[in-house]
Amino acid sequence: MSENKTKSKINIKTSTQTLATFAILIAAQFVIAQILTFQVWNIKIGLSFIPVVIAARLYGAVGGALVAGIGDIIGVIFNPVGPWFPPITISAMLVGAVFGLFLKKSDKFWRILVSVLISEFVFSLFITPLWITMLYKGEGTDFFAFYFSTVVSRILVQIIPMTVVKLLVITPMLKAMDKIKFIKTATE
Repeated sequence: MSENKTKSKINIKTSTQTLATFAILIAAQFVIAQILTFQVWNIKIGLSFIPVVIAARLYGAVGGALVAGIGDIIGVIFNPVGPWFPPITISAMLVGAVFGLFLKKSDKFWRILVSVLISEFVFSLFITPLWITMLYKGEGTDFFAFYFSTVVSRILVQIIPMTVVKLLVITPMLKAMDKIKFIKTATE
């Protein structure tokens, strides 16, 4: 009987630790997005991906998706750039899940590269502009012309610089997390 009580206390502690970690990462994402992000309409350059990558590394696809999704919703509530549009939040969650799928068990450069390329060249370049076009295309405006102009405006100003920034930040960050045994400590 006492063994069952001990097991449940351990599970509650782990669950509490996990929730606290998620709360800290979501708060960090919001603060970083407010302080270290440059945003003009559909162009966004910043470091708010760092807590998402940490969550993805610690808890996998689900962790990355939760931190990205909840962080996006909190960002829209406290600092809206436009109306909340659920597909944008779902896209953010999918990016967090991609990081989790590729970075949970390995910090090999090719895995980092693939996750960043999917994040930037699939979601930021093609999917997010689709949502922006659906939200902001004016009456009588050609859908494809608006979409194409959104894509073109993002590729040089946001996508290429953010790809480089993510590669330069994520690679040493994951190595440092492994070196200080951050993952083992957080998930025990």
